[in-house]
Amino acid sequence: MDKQTKHLLELYGQKRFSQIENIPTNKMLKIDSEKVTQLIKKNHSILICTCESSGKTGHNSFCRHKQFFIMFPLLESLNQKLNKLIEDYESYTNIKGKFDPYVFLNDLKNLKRTLLK
Repeated sequence: MDKQTKHLLELYGQKRFSQIENIPTNKMLKIDSEKVTQLIKKNHSILICTCESSGKTGHNSFCRHKQFFIMFPLLESLNQKLNKLIEDYESYTNIKGKFDPYVFLNDLKNLKRTLLK
């Protein structure tokens, strides 16, 4: 895994993000102490970050906060689906009996299909 991807996963895993005052996370997100905002214009959208690197190079720079903002919906969806599968599988441990490995394979294939739609 490359360093950049690992860092984005660490940001998510350490919960270094938060929603801002009931603003949807697809519009604005606080990452560490910086805020990323998506402005939607006629045929395009612009990401604006409050970090120093965005200020120095203009709003065209692609800082780690903007990268996280873009990846956040995918990470959130994946995390929710994995948590649901873990919860289901943990409930299976309370049931005595054998389970067909195809059930687990099917769940993994469904998860992959969801991600690659």
